[in-house]
Amino acid sequence: MSHWLMVETHADPLGTIRQILKTIWRNGQLECILTPTNGSAELKQAPYLLYSPDELEDFNPFKPLMTSNTARFVPALLHEQQKPSNIGAILRPCELRALKGLERNNGLRTNGLLTICFDCLGTYPNEDYIWRTKRKGSVEQLTQEALQFAKHGGIVPYRFRSACQVCESPASEGAKVNIGVIGLPIRQSILLMFPERQDINLLANSNLRIREADSKLIEQHQITVAKINERNQRVSERIRQGMADVLPLSIEQLVDSFIECGDCQKCMQVCPLCAIELPMRSDSGQYLIEGIVRWAESCAGCGMCEQVCPRHKPLSIFFAYIRDQLKQESIASDKSSKSTLL
Repeated sequence: MSHWLMVETHADPLGTIRQILKTIWRNGQLECILTPTNGSAELKQAPYLLYSPDELEDFNPFKPLMTSNTARFVPALLHEQQKPSNIGAILRPCELRALKGLERNNGLRTNGLLTICFDCLGTYPNEDYIWRTKRKGSVEQLTQEALQFAKHGGIVPYRFRSACQVCESPASEGAKVNIGVIGLPIRQSILLMFPERQDINLLANSNLRIREADSKLIEQHQITVAKINERNQRVSERIRQGMADVLPLSIEQLVDSFIECGDCQKCMQVCPLCAIELPMRSDSGQYLIEGIVRWAESCAGCGMCEQVCPRHKPLSIFFAYIRDQLKQESIASDKSSKSTLL
């Protein structure tokens, strides 16, 4: 059972979130925190590793930019630790899905990793981000624009990266600490959700105004998230219809589509699901179906592969389509097996 709290923001949601994270750092006795963004305008290709709570003053979880998937750096960070230590990782929803995929498919052990996830309000293509930052005058102003529309589910979605437009879900869930802003009057309050009740102790002895969440506020958040998910699904279906002549209709066709890529592998090099092991090839150089199936099934939808593809392939749509096909086949297979048993 999930446990929900409401935190008053006093018209400063960013400042409140930073205070929440500092409190979690202290109570969780963390040595460092891996974060996807900071407050600068730079297009850095790697996340930030912070070693002091004071560095969180520049942390900006809602900066509308994504240049890498933070989950890709978690395996190496955990491996580098010479002794057991408490590490924090702040992740977007798609980054958390990728981390879960690494745990499931590659046996990644995340003992000692405290995961924190926040609702994602969407990210721009790199070029648009640069232009909009200059137009607004600063990253802070661009962020405030995004937060202004958080209650309504964000700004017009067609401005975002294609992966964000067809995102499976922008809601934070599945981490030890989940920060909710979608559908909420964030200048008044935000939501915190803890899957395990004991993790609420991470907020002990803080100066924050915290209380049990109002059921109406939780419902408002969930309804808005559901609407976004439905909208993204419609967008995905519309895009697929327009790309019917180029979509790989099977996993075999997806494997064949990589033949023309030769030895590129740029998409795999940025994919967090390939951080531990790249898909294997046969002696002829063709990728083995088993590896591509695992890759496609666990696709987190972050769109990093599409972002670096020199051929500009719509890989987000390709993988989302094949992932759905594999899920449908799995469901059909389960039903068939149950029917046989009966």
